[in-house]
Amino acid sequence: MLTSSKPESPTVLTVGLDHDIEKIITDILSSTTVTSLAMDPEQLLTELEFAPCLVISGSPKEQLTANELAQTLRMQYQDVPIFLCSATRIGFERKEFIHNGFNDAFLMPTDTINLRSAISESLAKATNGAIRVFRPVKIVDMSAGIRLDFELSVFLPTNKKYVKFLNAGDELDQNRIEKIKKSKTNNVFVPAEQMKSFYSYSANQLKSMGSSSTMSVTEKKDKMSAAVRDLISGLFSDQATSFASGQAIIRDCNEIVKAYIVNGSQNDWYSRIEQVMGDRNGTYSHASNVSTLAALFSMGLGIGNPEDLALAGLLHDIGVTELPAEIQALDPVDMLPGQMREYEKHPELAVALIKSRKMSVSETVTKAILQHHELYNGQGYPKGLFGDRISKEAQILAIADEFDRLTSLKDGVPMMTPTQAVEHLRADQINNPSRIHYSPDILKRLLSLFTPIN
Repeated sequence: MLTSSKPESPTVLTVGLDHDIEKIITDILSSTTVTSLAMDPEQLLTELEFAPCLVISGSPKEQLTANELAQTLRMQYQDVPIFLCSATRIGFERKEFIHNGFNDAFLMPTDTINLRSAISESLAKATNGAIRVFRPVKIVDMSAGIRLDFELSVFLPTNKKYVKFLNAGDELDQNRIEKIKKSKTNNVFVPAEQMKSFYSYSANQLKSMGSSSTMSVTEKKDKMSAAVRDLISGLFSDQATSFASGQAIIRDCNEIVKAYIVNGSQNDWYSRIEQVMGDRNGTYSHASNVSTLAALFSMGLGIGNPEDLALAGLLHDIGVTELPAEIQALDPVDMLPGQMREYEKHPELAVALIKSRKMSVSETVTKAILQHHELYNGQGYPKGLFGDRISKEAQILAIADEFDRLTSLKDGVPMMTPTQAVEHLRADQINNPSRIHYSPDILKRLLSLFTPIN
């Protein structure tokens, strides 16, 4: 039995966390009371002074199976979210962990952003919104002249602050929408506990407009990120080594490509590009964005097969998961020379992982993944290829990769618009011949698809 007393701040229980994961959790929970237990059956049955609002467990140890650990924790904390965090890919079976009783399972550091979001939303719910968490929604899903029953805020990346600009019950007018668009962002933010109201609003909007779509752009993007997470998690499974499982993974990839990327993209090419920008660049968001951008660039340029480029985008960085955790957690610009040499192996590791999982992909897709960090001037990796020895698909994938980095949301850094991003790529190559990273012809043709540059 747990006491019904309430501490002044929400309590989170951690169980048997590895040191590196504990550091990440401590950072996320900096203003929260944390109680820690060892991964020991007797300790797990200890009665706590305060009931936790969230339980975060490490991987099961030798004396406990995953199923036993989940059942023990669930018996003690029946209505509390329970997350499993692991830094070890061996034996990481996310679907099985969830089936056993965990609410979710996170492979670290790949899942750091997802874990941060899940923890934050759990704390927001436990405190009835006293701890504020905001979810991005696309401005394209908002219509003028309608009274909203949820709040809207904007995020100022240079100040790292959310600023409310519309109260629940107020009407969103066209002037406000235009003001948001001029601020060079395609996202506004809704408190996490009010997202149900947003989804209801967007469904009514689609119905009133007679749209054939049943999902808003925001919901479609959320569902795509979830599908990509399931896909990549499945690649890590120890069971994904047969020809049948490899074919199943490819089918999942193709379903994602058709459902969320290719269908209808020819009709709203530029607006689809705008919809991609403005997200925080986690593993799954980045894979989703690069996949979408690569396919859209392929369509706009008439180079390659958009479905091949989308598939390559989904898989282009999976080799990073094969690297040591301390390297995965670093931005390449912060890496020491030895760490960078290890990081430069990830395109080859990606192709090796695809082969080990018996995934049947075309040579075009394999080349694009293997060569997406090769540079036109021969200064890239892993082979130092130059010029047209780099496949056109790989060059498009490389541009999509950099484009997403330039237009993503980062604290303390102003976000670029799509036009600013292509202007940046153009200026880099024109002003500094030593930085000719992309085919001048492909980049020139891509630039012509955007707002004309004087």
